[in-house]
Amino acid sequence: MAVTVEVHQATLPLLIVHGGAGAYLKTTTREQRVARGETLARIARQAHACFPAEGARGVVLAAIRALEDDPGFNAGWGSRLQRDGEARLSASLMDGRALRLSAVYNTRGHRHPVDLADALQARADRNLDGDGARLLMAELGIAPEDVRCPESLERWQRLLELGDDVDREGAIGSAGAKAADRAREAGIAVPSDFRGEEVPEEGNRYGTVGAVACDAGGLWASTSTGGRGHEAVGRISDSPTPAGNYACAEIGLSATGFGEQILDLNLAGRIATRVIDGASLEEALHRTFAEVERHEGLLGVIAVTARGEVGYAHSTEACGVAWVDGAGAVHVDRHGRS
Repeated sequence: MAVTVEVHQATLPLLIVHGGAGAYLKTTTREQRVARGETLARIARQAHACFPAEGARGVVLAAIRALEDDPGFNAGWGSRLQRDGEARLSASLMDGRALRLSAVYNTRGHRHPVDLADALQARADRNLDGDGARLLMAELGIAPEDVRCPESLERWQRLLELGDDVDREGAIGSAGAKAADRAREAGIAVPSDFRGEEVPEEGNRYGTVGAVACDAGGLWASTSTGGRGHEAVGRISDSPTPAGNYACAEIGLSATGFGEQILDLNLAGRIATRVIDGASLEEALHRTFAEVERHEGLLGVIAVTARGEVGYAHSTEACGVAWVDGAGAVHVDRHGRS
């Protein structure tokens, strides 16, 4: 497994976004990857423009909402479905200055779960399950809607017809050929005859979304997901937890990849602790992803520090990333560049 680490010094205010990590080089064309990179860069530019009026909080919310609206990503409208055909979405928001995490777990009927996480920031009870999220929606006057897009429903129906216990592309294929063994070791149901290289060609190959922003007011991080896809009903991902989404005074992070491994390693917490203890972002990412390699993790992460370092790392084949800084520089991961 090869690890990629890329870190730059940038100008504040700064925003970085991701659209998931995986093996999509095998399942997408170059044109599709460039189009995805352009989408991430466009969303990052549009959200970055919110800094003067709304600050880092408004910027990450704008970025996540736009990604949740795009059915090409596994968040909001376009999320993968759990085994019973329902979309259960999770999202989190964290204020680095106040050290406040708010999140909803497995909420249904709202394509922007990040808005619910945002509404919880000022409350005493800041982490709600699906039932709590439903009551919050009623309190806020948000009418439930079916957030399942036609592609997600068609994919679920196809899995039922095939009798599969797992979404081969979502749980296995997006992480590569060796991921089947990793999944079996983690206790995830995998068809006995499945090999990662059998994943079919499809354009919709992107995943969990995340955003981290920093300005003079501090750091904010947000992550949103539809889950692994075709997983056990009620399964919870890492995205609404501090292992997958974290911000403090020194650093903000958003993770993607196999959620159980992100939780096992407390990925965001490890990286943040190293930066808090004085490591540069590049040092923290290299040291942590050496441990990810030893754990045979299939993960990705984006990060911004208060010092203006911006970067990402992944142990998967690729990870979709774009960032925009205060000097107008725009960066897209190498697989998404034209």
